[in-house]
Order: sequence, then structure tokens, then C-alpha cells
Amino acid sequence: MTRKTSLALALIPLLLVACTDAAKAPAEAALKTGEAAVASITEEVSKLAPVQVQAAKEALSNAKALAAKQDYKAALAAAGEITGKVKEAAAAAQAKKEEAARALTAAQKAFADSIATLPAHATAIKAKLATLGKAKKLPKGITKATLAEAKTGAAALEEGLAKLKARAETDVTGALAEAGELQRKAAELAKKLQIK
Repeated sequence: MTRKTSLALALIPLLLVACTDAAKAPAEAALKTGEAAVASITEEVSKLAPVQVQAAKEALSNAKALAAKQDYKAALAAAGEITGKVKEAAAAAQAKKEEAARALTAAQKAFADSIATLPAHATAIKAKLATLGKAKKLPKGITKATLAEAKTGAAALEEGLAKLKARAETDVTGALAEAGELQRKAAELAKKLQIK
């Protein structure tokens, strides 16, 4: 081999390295970072922020497609957006969790407020029933049938209140809806017994 030929053969690998796109290595590194970010998305975030999670996955897919086409500059730019989209998904999920916690607190307060008077009503009804049970003559408008019905109603009221409190432990919104009905029944019972 001549000296020129050996020099040319030695320069070929250097020329090949120089001809590769300078953005390839950074694009591949950004893609790996993006893949890791998308892989870090939890199931909870996926449930609470599905739109944002889908956007992050689409950004990763788009960046991979650009890298496959060897458009490394565009792939690098697209991959740079992935981490931000994953952060957006996590922030949206956190916001929904906080909103749900605030709604639960408000529902619990509303439930507590709605049943606050029920124990007092139940006690007043029981006291009135005890007084009427001992009376030799029932007041005008109250019959023995009314008294028997009121005793059944008072027992149902106490049972309903206990069930309502138990339900509130797992379904405060449903318990809140039922609390109004229980309040109405207590008011009707108090009216029948002429409790003011």
C-alpha cells in the first residue's frame, strides 16, 4: 500500500464520525429521559389525569418516530417536552386529589350540620313518649294508635340515625342525602306528639 492509500483508509472512520448528526447523541439521551419519565407515571396519576398522561405518551411516541426518521433535531425538541408533560399530569392529578379532599371535608361538615339536631329530637321524642305512656289521659289529638305509631317511629329514628352515621364513614355524600329524609321523619314524629 502506498502512503496516500493508507492515509485515506485511516481518515475514513474519522470522516464517518464527523458526518453523523451532532444532535443524535443528545436526542437519544433526551429520549431515554423521556421514556423514564413516562414509565414513572403511577396508576393513580393515570386515573386522575388521563388526558395529560395521554399527551405525555403521545409526545414520547412522536419523539421516537422523529428519531426513527433520523430527524434528531426535531426528536430532541420533541423529547424535551415529555418531562414537562409528565409534570403537568402529576400536577393535574394532585389538584384533583386536593379538590376531592376539599369536597369530602365540605360533605362531612354538611353531614354533621344536618344531623346535629337529630339526637336532640330523638331524646325529646323518647321523653315525650315516656311522659305520654305514664299519663292516665292522653292529650287532645293523640290517640293510643298515634302513641303506638310514634313508638315505632322513634325506634326507627334511632336505628336510622345509627345506620346513617355508619354509612357516613364510607359514603358521606349518600348519607347526606338520607339525612334530610331522616330529619323530615323526626319533624313529623315531633308534630304528631305535639312537641314544640
